[in-house]
This record gives sequence, structure tokens and C-alpha cells, in this order.
Amino acid sequence: MTLSAVLLGTAPANAAPQEEPGPATGSVKITPSKVHAGGQINIRVDSCDGDKGIARSDAFISSVALKSAADETLTGDASIRAAIDPGRYTVLVDCYDKTGNLKRSIAEGRFVVIPGGGGESHHPPVRPTAPVKAGGGGTAGSGGSGDSTTLPLTLAGAAALGLAGAAVLRRRAAARPGSHS
Repeated sequence: MTLSAVLLGTAPANAAPQEEPGPATGSVKITPSKVHAGGQINIRVDSCDGDKGIARSDAFISSVALKSAADETLTGDASIRAAIDPGRYTVLVDCYDKTGNLKRSIAEGRFVVIPGGGGESHHPPVRPTAPVKAGGGGTAGSGGSGDSTTLPLTLAGAAALGLAGAAVLRRRAAARPGSHS
């Protein structure tokens, strides 16, 4: 056997393409494992030998960039689509190795979208977008009309009535015989 035949015989085994998806060898930890549509999950994987990766699922709004965590894992948070049917969904993780090459489907995990809560309305949860009316000494809103000018106007009206009453009393006192004002 010639040297070139030996080299040719071993070349195909060393030239396997890295971008082809293979069977997932690692596992993905997903917290929580059950979530309502429109919710969020945390993804953690320890199967990557590089410092970044990508998690993808049909349930996600978009792919999630995974970054190094202090415990030598890769982690990231994924937002679940609001308009998704309840059921079991798969997360596949692609990892970048230390030289920057992407290795596809290195790890795999599953989670469940459960019915109810945010899932039935197909809308994400409502979060406050403005400050809450609060304070002390009567500065908070009344809660009824939501008009923050009600208290100052009431006080101004009471003061005007008090001044008018004082003026009337003063006039009466000045109109009495023997009064010296």
C-alpha cells in the first residue's frame, strides 16, 4: 500500500463538516419547566466548550444569545410567544467553540407551555408603565376621579369662604354704633 493511498483513506474521516446538525449530546436545564404563553424561561447549558451559544425553539419570540455565567455554564432568558398553543416544546442549543466555529445542536432540552393564565388571552402580562400615585399628607390621588387638582381647589374654596365670612363680620362690627374701627 502506498503512502498516498493511506493518506487518501484517512482524509474523509478527518474532513467531516462541523455545521451539520448531529444528535444532541448535552442537556439543557430550563427553569421553570412549565410556563404560560407570553412568559419567560431561563436556559442553562454546560455542554459548550466555548463562551457563547444560541438557544432556539419554535416557542421563542426569537433565538436567545447564551453568555458565560460564573458557574462555567452558558445562560440566557427566552420570551415565549404569546400566541402559542399549550404543549411540549424542544430547545436546541448551538455552541461556538474556542476558535469561533459554530457547532449545531450540541444540547437539547424540553419545557411545557401550560394553558390558562396568559395563555388563554394570547397577550403578554400587563406591566406598569407609569409611576404609582403615592405620597403622604394628602398628596396621593383620591382614587375616585383620578384628578390631582381636587384637593387644592377644595382648600382654595374653603379659604375664600373664610375670608368672605371674616369680611362680613368686620362690616357688621363696623356698622354697630359705638364701634371704632
